[in-house]
Amino acid sequence: FLHRSQAKALAEELFPLAAVVTPNIPETEAFTGLKIAGKPDMEEAARRISRTYGCAVLCKGGHSAGGADDFLFADGKGLWLESPRIPNPNTHGTGCTLSSAIAANLAKGYPLEAAVRRGKDYLTGAIAAMLDLGRGSGPLNHAYQLTKRP
Repeated sequence: FLHRSQAKALAEELFPLAAVVTPNIPETEAFTGLKIAGKPDMEEAARRISRTYGCAVLCKGGHSAGGADDFLFADGKGLWLESPRIPNPNTHGTGCTLSSAIAANLAKGYPLEAAVRRGKDYLTGAIAAMLDLGRGSGPLNHAYQLTKRP
């Protein structure tokens, strides 16, 4: 994870250029200096990042003890995107997958909230597909939509 000084440099240089940033809980803590212990902390941290750097924030909750709920803060409004935790140890690359799916949906012309919802749905499906490849925390099944039966 990021050291506080690395997080500060990243945030100051890149966040102002971004439409949306997607930090997980440890990254959010590094960017804000806040300890994230629950949903109210995620909300405050997302608001703080958005106000400071002028971008939308999707604070990802996959590192929380509960479900996999994410908090989107954009244009002064917050929205919880709830989803259950899927019992799959193969979750390597979830953050990159979600941010890429959001970016792809934004490029397709979807508004931010729809792009985030579609990205989260894609990520959930890729985790739920239960690909088991290699040892340790393996990758998601990024091709699950190509192989699922109607």
